[in-house]
Amino acid sequence: MKFIITISILLTLLSCRQVSNSWTIESPSGNLKVQLSSENGNLNYAVTSSDSGKESVIMLPSPLGLERNDALFFGNLKVDSLSKIREVSDTYTMISGKQIKLSYKANEAILSVKNTQGQRLDIVFRIFNEGVAFRYVFNDKSEESFNVLSEKTGFKIPETAQGWVSPYEPSNGYGQPGYEKDYLAVKVGDISPDSIGWAFPLLFSNENHWLLISESGLDANYCGSHVDNNKGSGLYSIAFPEANERYGKGEVSPISSLPWQMPWRFIVIGKSVKDVYESSMVYHLAEPCKLEDTSWIKPGRSSWEWWSSTSGRNVKNLKEFIDLSAEMGWEYSLIDGGWPRMPEGSAEELVSYAKTKNVDLTIWYNSGGRRDSTQKDEDFLMFNADTREQEMARIEALGIKGIKVDFFASDKQNTIQLYLDILSDAAKHKLLVNFHGCTLPRGWTRTYPNLMSMEAIKGAECYRYSKPYPEMAARFNTVAALVRGAIGPTDYTPVTLTNQKYPHLTTSAYELALAVVYESGIIHFADRPEGYRNLPEEARQFLKVVPATWDETRLLDWKPGELFVVARKKDGKWYIAGINGKNEVQKVSIEFPEKLDISTLITDGNVPEDKPGCSLLENKESIELNLLPRGGFIIYQ
Repeated sequence: MKFIITISILLTLLSCRQVSNSWTIESPSGNLKVQLSSENGNLNYAVTSSDSGKESVIMLPSPLGLERNDALFFGNLKVDSLSKIREVSDTYTMISGKQIKLSYKANEAILSVKNTQGQRLDIVFRIFNEGVAFRYVFNDKSEESFNVLSEKTGFKIPETAQGWVSPYEPSNGYGQPGYEKDYLAVKVGDISPDSIGWAFPLLFSNENHWLLISESGLDANYCGSHVDNNKGSGLYSIAFPEANERYGKGEVSPISSLPWQMPWRFIVIGKSVKDVYESSMVYHLAEPCKLEDTSWIKPGRSSWEWWSSTSGRNVKNLKEFIDLSAEMGWEYSLIDGGWPRMPEGSAEELVSYAKTKNVDLTIWYNSGGRRDSTQKDEDFLMFNADTREQEMARIEALGIKGIKVDFFASDKQNTIQLYLDILSDAAKHKLLVNFHGCTLPRGWTRTYPNLMSMEAIKGAECYRYSKPYPEMAARFNTVAALVRGAIGPTDYTPVTLTNQKYPHLTTSAYELALAVVYESGIIHFADRPEGYRNLPEEARQFLKVVPATWDETRLLDWKPGELFVVARKKDGKWYIAGINGKNEVQKVSIEFPEKLDISTLITDGNVPEDKPGCSLLENKESIELNLLPRGGFIIYQ
C-alpha cells in the first residue's frame, strides 16, 4: 500500500497559496495510480496503469466539480485538507448475480476543497486493483434544501481508444428513456446520433487495456446520470435527465438538505475484456443489504404468456402457462398487463389454480410513467405510497410472490425515489421485484436483494413490434450481453423458438444459449408451450435444469458483433453457452474452465430451420465447433 504526496503540495497547503499541486493515490497492489491535480483552482484527475515497469494512460486529466444553486464548486477551489489513506475492505454474499461470494480491498482518501466563499466539498476516492471510483460529499449540516444544477465531472478518454456505447434515448414524455437503443462501435469523440449523449455503461479499449464506466450507489438523493459528448471531443461529461421525461414531472436537478452524499462514478480497468466483464465493482460500491431477513427470496425460472398472446390476458391461456411451468419444473409464471380486466375469471382464480400445480405467480403493474385514455386510477397502484401499501398487502395475502413494475420513463430524482420506495415496500411484504421500461442497474441488487432483474435492454419482446429487430438481434446480443450484462441482471426474456409478428433469424441453439448468456435472478422464458415441448429431450432437459443464479462466471471469448462465449458454474456444474453474431459460418475453439467429465452438447442443426442437435461429451477440456450463421451452442453437465 502506497500513498505519495509531493513536497510541493505540502508547502503549498502550509502557505495557503495555490498555483499547481499534484499528488498520487495507488491501488493496494500498486497496479493503478490516480493522479490528482489542482491547476489554478481547477481540479482534475488522471488514471494510469503500471505493468512490469511500463506505464499506460487509462484516463487523461479529467475535470471534477459541480455547480450548486448557491455556489460554484469548480474553478478557484483551494485544497483544504487531504485525509490519510485508509484501507477499506468487505466480504459479502449475493443472492443472485454473476457470482455469489464477493470480496474486495481498496485504498480510500478524501480530498477536501473550499470555494471562494469558504464552503467545503469532499471528494472521496476509492482505488481498487480492478478500477477507480469517486463521489462528492457535502458534510456540512443544514435543513435548507440545495440543488446541484450541473456537474463538471468528466471522463477524458485517449483519442486512440475504440468504444462500444449506446445512445441515451431522447424522451417523448413517456416510455423513454428505457435504455433500449443499439450498442454502437464508435471512435472517441463520435457524436451521439440523437445529439442527447451516451448512456452508461461506456466500454472502451485502448492499446493493452479495457475500461468500463458507469455509476453505483445511487439513492433517492440524486438523479440517474448519463454523459454528454456532443462537441466531438474525447471528454465525456456527466449530464442530467431531460426536462420532459415522465410527462415533464419532477425536477431535473437533484435536491437535498445537508449532509449530502452523491453516487459513485466508477471506472473498471483490466488488461483484457474478461477482467472488465467479470468485475463486481458495481456491487462493491453499492450500499450493503438493508434487509434483515432474506430467507424468503427465491430466484428461479418463469413462464411468460404475454410474448405469444394476441388477445390480451385471459384465464384459459394463463392456466396453460402455469401448466408449462409445472411441467418444466419452473418456479414461477408471470401474469402481465391487462389482468384486472380479464373478460372472465380473476387473478384470485389463477392463484388458486397455480397452488394446485406448485407454481408461484408474479404479477404486472404500471408505475404511472405511461398513461392513456383507457386506463383508470387502479392501473397505477404502485405510484402512490398508500395504494402501493394496500395492494402489496392484498397480493401478499393472496400468495403472490412478486411484482413486475413497468414504464418508469425517467432518471429524475423523483423517479429514483419511486424505484427505491417500491423495493423497500415490496421487501416488507416479501415480494420479489422485476423492473421494466426502467433505468440501468446501479448496484441495487446488493442493497435490496429482492430485486431479481431489470430490463434496460432491447429484448426479445421486440419480435412483436420492431421490424428491424430480427436482422440486428444476433449481432446486438453479442455486444449487449457484455456491455449491459457487466453491470447487473438483464431481463432479456430469452428463448423464443417459435415466431412472432417479425420472425427471428437466429437458430434454435442460439435462442437456447441466451438463457445462459444473460444473467437474471428470474429467467422469464418467453415462448409458447409448444415451442418448448417440440424440442429434443436433451434441449428440453436443459431448460428444466438451467439455474437462475450462479456461483461463478467466466468470460471465455468475445468479439464484438461476432461472438460471445460465457461459462457459468452452479453447485459444481458448468453451463457454457456461445452465440454467433455473424451471418456466416464461424469456427470457434473453446477452452473450458476445467475438464468436464460427462456433459451434453446442444448445437445447431444442419440448417438454421432445423431443431438443435444434441450429443454427449466425455472428459473434454476444449472443443471446436462450426456455428451456423446466427447460430449458437450450449454445454451443460
